[in-house]
Amino acid sequence: MAAGYLLGPTMLEGEARQRLLFRLGAAITLGFMILRATNLYGDPAPWTVQETWLSTLLSFINCEKYPPSLLYLMMTLGPALMLLACFEHTRGTFAGFLATYGQVPFFYYVVHIYLIHGLAVATGLAMTGTVTRTPTIGFSLAGIYFVWLLVLLLLYPICRWFAELKKGGRGWWWSYL
Repeated sequence: MAAGYLLGPTMLEGEARQRLLFRLGAAITLGFMILRATNLYGDPAPWTVQETWLSTLLSFINCEKYPPSLLYLMMTLGPALMLLACFEHTRGTFAGFLATYGQVPFFYYVVHIYLIHGLAVATGLAMTGTVTRTPTIGFSLAGIYFVWLLVLLLLYPICRWFAELKKGGRGWWWSYL
């Protein structure tokens, strides 16, 4: 959020914005790689060499998310800034689909919590026949991605509706929803 406020004036600069965002993102990503490689600062858990290259890579990018460490922020915000610069002028059906969620991020965040909770309760009820105890529900990675996609698709119509409602809103407070 702080980065959004800091970069707000940059978003008004036109074509120079793309170069600035990409360079800033590349610098942050490079800084992440250098700082993480040294294990000197930025995350409470150092990375270590593992038995396979993939395990070593996963150890390298395994940074503390809660609370977010400096390295976690660098490894997520750097590439995000570069992607923002690269896809800024992307148009089409899929870009419009994704933009709908971007127009109502807070609304999506709040509503998705209730939808996921409802799906979890319904799944628990279907698996155990009761909602009085917490069942252990295990899904494969493919199952998790399926649920993620299901939630995304189920929320699209309500997010689109709210985006249209927001466009017609005249109060200053609409921009915060």
